[in-house]
Amino acid sequence: MRAAQLLNTLTLVFLALSGVAAVMFTVIFFANTPPAEPQLIIVTATPNGTPTETRPPTWTPTATFAPTSPRPTATRTQTRTPRPTRTPLPTDTPTPTITPTPTEDVCKTLRLIGPPPGQKFFQYDTPILVWTFGRPLNPDEHFDLLLDPPGAGMGSIAWADEANPADKNCTDSPGYCEYQVGLNGVYSGGRFMWTVAIIRASQGKVLGTVCAAPEPFFFMWP
Repeated sequence: MRAAQLLNTLTLVFLALSGVAAVMFTVIFFANTPPAEPQLIIVTATPNGTPTETRPPTWTPTATFAPTSPRPTATRTQTRTPRPTRTPLPTDTPTPTITPTPTEDVCKTLRLIGPPPGQKFFQYDTPILVWTFGRPLNPDEHFDLLLDPPGAGMGSIAWADEANPADKNCTDSPGYCEYQVGLNGVYSGGRFMWTVAIIRASQGKVLGTVCAAPEPFFFMWP
């Protein structure tokens, strides 16, 4: 029993010496290891005291994507259906009123030309009465010469176109009608008024007046 106790004591002593030896070995190892060299850190100052921020380089994608085809634009076609044409109801067509073209008053073309008012003739002169009219006379029409000798009153002295057939148309050359009045031995001297009217007659009988006589002219004889 003492031997067992002795063995346990020796074992404990041995373990204690082994631990002391391990501690001493560790101290000796770290005592002989050279210390690490200190590192130098350099700080660069940016002018004006503004630190420069360094960003990582921009990443550029290298992947290639196939373009997406655009959608086709739909063309909107609008079809308009025309409305049916409305057929107007028949209406009465008014009959146009024909306005007659006013005809020129041909009697205004009956004008006295000469002798001019106040013309003086001598005793043996034969005054020539001259007038004009815008159309030829009809067969039943006549130029009725009217004369007013001094103190006698206006009256017919002749149908000029019967005495001179050329007077049937005053528009022919020379463009006027004329009639010679014989005064010598028929009338006494003085102021003579004269004019011309257009009458309608049959078998020497006056049926009516076509154009009234214009204002008379006068001449002096002798």
